[in-house]
Amino acid sequence: MENKDNNKSVLNFLKKEGFYVILFVCLCIIATVTAITTKNNKKVDNSPKTTQNQKADSNKPDGSVSLSQKDKEINNAVQVKQNEDVKKADTGMQVSTEKEVSVSNSSQPEFIKPVEGEIVMKYSQTPVWWETSKSYRPNFGINIKANVGTPVKAVASGEVKSINENGSFGTTVTIYHPESGKATVYGNLDKEVKVKKGDKVTQGQEIGKIGKTSLRGMSEEIGNNFLHFEVLKNLKEDAQYSSENPEKYIKY
Repeated sequence: MENKDNNKSVLNFLKKEGFYVILFVCLCIIATVTAITTKNNKKVDNSPKTTQNQKADSNKPDGSVSLSQKDKEINNAVQVKQNEDVKKADTGMQVSTEKEVSVSNSSQPEFIKPVEGEIVMKYSQTPVWWETSKSYRPNFGINIKANVGTPVKAVASGEVKSINENGSFGTTVTIYHPESGKATVYGNLDKEVKVKKGDKVTQGQEIGKIGKTSLRGMSEEIGNNFLHFEVLKNLKEDAQYSSENPEKYIKY
């Protein structure tokens, strides 16, 4: 009798609570299956997408491979441009240098010796001793030892600008040389010069002879046996401001 009552109690419990237990188990199974299915679906979906993305990236014109090639092309183009710029710069420098050399050469006069001899008094802006005047004075040229009567030649082609007979160096001829823009002065000449103002002279042409006209003598030994020779940068200034050392252009 007691067993029957227990069986009835179990049956009643199963009837009441069994439904909820079964429902819970079913929900767990459904949730588990759903989770597994969703996970598998994600794996399946991601795999083709990755492949598709890889294909798309490889086919893109701006993909990693294409970008690398484009970078190389750009770098090559930049390098070529830089090389061209360097070449142009070098060419420009070369042309500029050639022009400078050309200008320098054109302004550098090619003078010959006005007379053969030796320099007995050098160019000096500092006062030097003059025997005949017993005084110290600058020498804005060079004094070349040569005997009275020695022919004096034009050191370069040019035009006779002046003939002066009243200066410290006696009869003096000044010749302008247009190619260099310089002028040359020949002093202590004989009064009978072979040119006149305005004459065109050529290089090596005789313009006169050494005389005894200089008021400045160097010493008793040399006396007036010398040619006083000057080089001027231009004719616009006095000799003391425009004079140059003739030994820059003529070597003795």
